Amino acid sequence: MLILAPANLSITDPPGRDAAVDWVRSSDGLMVLSHGQSEAASTLPPDKDVVLVVPPRALSWHRVEVPKVGQARWRAVLEGLLEDRLLDDVEELHFAAEPGKRPGQMMWVAVCRKPWLSAWLQALEAAGRPVSRIAPLLWPLPSTTGQDQASGNALDTSPSLHWAHEEGNTAWLTSASPAGVSCLPLQTANGTTAQALLGALMPGTDLDPFSAADQPQGARWMADPAVASMAEGILGQRFELVTRDDWMLQAAASEWNLAQFSFALSARARHGQRWRSLWRRWRTAPAWRPARWGLAALVLVQLAGLNAAAWLEHRSLRAKEAQVQALVRQSFPQVTLVLDAPAQMRREVQRLQQASGALGPGDLETQLSAVGQAIGAARSWPTRVQFGSGQTQLGAWQVSDIPPERIAGSLQSSGWLARWDGDAISLRPAGANP
Repeated sequence: MLILAPANLSITDPPGRDAAVDWVRSSDGLMVLSHGQSEAASTLPPDKDVVLVVPPRALSWHRVEVPKVGQARWRAVLEGLLEDRLLDDVEELHFAAEPGKRPGQMMWVAVCRKPWLSAWLQALEAAGRPVSRIAPLLWPLPSTTGQDQASGNALDTSPSLHWAHEEGNTAWLTSASPAGVSCLPLQTANGTTAQALLGALMPGTDLDPFSAADQPQGARWMADPAVASMAEGILGQRFELVTRDDWMLQAAASEWNLAQFSFALSARARHGQRWRSLWRRWRTAPAWRPARWGLAALVLVQLAGLNAAAWLEHRSLRAKEAQVQALVRQSFPQVTLVLDAPAQMRREVQRLQQASGALGPGDLETQLSAVGQAIGAARSWPTRVQFGSGQTQLGAWQVSDIPPERIAGSLQSSGWLARWDGDAISLRPAGANP
């Protein structure tokens, strides 16, 4: 995954090929593999999954209730609902609805300038880095803590967030709560601090926003290391250090996707994106932790079971081998070392047969008798016979009724190893070495 964010935000000036971009690469969405800043989009590292992160100052947030209409009419409905709240012409603006919401529900709508966003997408497309997803750097938090389990994003678990960071050589304080998102400078040119302005970030309260007793329980104060000391000195709060790279990872893991309406991806791209999102959520979301542990335990149990079964099978095989070796030594005491029990027993039996004068399957008489039975009353016979090492070669056939190939097949059916090689039949007992 390659996560990109404009290094210097300029809403009025569209980016070009030389626009500076902060980037972060991650294989799992949790750990930063590499990061940096590229002075041109063409110098970005290649990646199939590119996420463009939109800074807070480029977005405005509006809470509306969308009537129950078809999804094809959402854009027109949002234009009508927000037209009086926006300063710019709605045709010049891009809208994105809150994920997971349906018509008839209250939802958040993110708004940004369409030409600016389109210019960024075109610049990255021209550089060979097409964007597969657009995510906000910060978004309104859910009003109930239960929603954080659905989203799987660690940022959604707090009632309010405050993040001090640097952008364009200016220190900013961006805050998010269920009431919305606001972004303002930590200290303005005339010395006014964000402490005097933060009331705008949390509308509906008359409390001192920097009183620890008045803060919502669980509120998080985070800062980029570059501005942490400044933020602590101005606001009188202890800040948790969170780098811009880590924040971009958190933003990329959110459910928000601003690529909607005219910027919507193709159906195939959406399916691929949905599968990647589900995979990341399954790997990282706390709600899926029991399932992950359960799957890991199941795999371990299966591996342990396979190893145990293999050990038992190996033990049974060794026991059978020991029984066969004991049988060979018991039947033939002169055999002291058993390497190939069947072959050694066959040789010992042949020796006993030879010593007793009995014919065995490796003798010429026995093999010729088998050939005679295979020929039967047919008028086919070999005119050349060679015998050696328990194997008979029958060649130069005089064929009248049955071809030699059929004779070889008949011998094989009788349990002999017979092969017709074009001019002769090779015959030997079953189990004999070639």
